Amino acid sequence: MFRPEGRPWTVSDVALLDEAVELLGAVMVIERERQEDTGYAAGVMDVISMAGMDDDDETLLAVHVVDAAELSERQAEADHRSLAERAVADREWTYGHVVVDEAQELSEMEWRVLMRRCPNRSFTVVGDLAQRQAPSGARSWDTILSPYVRDRWQYHRLSINYRTPTEIMAVAADVLAELDPALRPPDSVRANGFVPWSRRVDVNELEDAVRDGIAEAVEGTVVVIAPDGVSIDIGCDVLTPRQSKGLEFDTVVVVEPDRILAGDPRGAADLYVALTRATQRLGVIHTAPLPAMLRRLAARYTAAASATGLPSGSAM
Repeated sequence: MFRPEGRPWTVSDVALLDEAVELLGAVMVIERERQEDTGYAAGVMDVISMAGMDDDDETLLAVHVVDAAELSERQAEADHRSLAERAVADREWTYGHVVVDEAQELSEMEWRVLMRRCPNRSFTVVGDLAQRQAPSGARSWDTILSPYVRDRWQYHRLSINYRTPTEIMAVAADVLAELDPALRPPDSVRANGFVPWSRRVDVNELEDAVRDGIAEAVEGTVVVIAPDGVSIDIGCDVLTPRQSKGLEFDTVVVVEPDRILAGDPRGAADLYVALTRATQRLGVIHTAPLPAMLRRLAARYTAAASATGLPSGSAM
């Protein structure tokens, strides 16, 4: 697949360019730059020589002391960059150990880039296959790691969830089961008594409903997570599921989950990410019918209505 001429580089291009340099070699580029610098220095030497032609033969000129190559090397600037800055600029720089976060998003080509930077293959890899959003990301750790280290790697499953309470994790677990039945959700260590809820509204009521939802958060951080293309003008941050990845908030209001699911082939992963950003309270507001995988929300919201004073008919 080719992009139209003039389109900017993308993050995915980095791995392709690195692979191209690895196959074609960077020596030719370095040698060409050296030849250009030396050629320029030779021109400077010629000017110096012509300026000294009227002098007698005993006059010591620069051309008697250095040649063009030496002059070029002497003009190289001293490198005052930090160690980290020099490492970033040098594609041949290698590391003794590499820590990779969100590792499930990396393609096989991007793993080749990392492996070239760590010849002794010492890695700490952190990732959650359930949250994979990149189409070319990891589908299994064995597929990714075995070509480089064979069976010399260990898998440790993080089975305890300290962030998400059991009430919210039960809802997210249904999404995870739809995403991949083989994936097991982590076990939450706490329950907080706040029942996740859902509310169906008309399109023209959406913003008011979202405001009502975030107003229930009496303290802590609040975020609204909505799919691309949904514009909501309210008094808090509005993020897409991918923008919210890796973050956490006390209260999360997810908007239009059906559009999150339909917006990408990995829409279920996006929805799973959105639901699990909440550390205390979770609400879902929608104008279309609630996706079947979120069926727990309606029952829980209805059950909570009598205790909170909210109308049970608002849960759909």
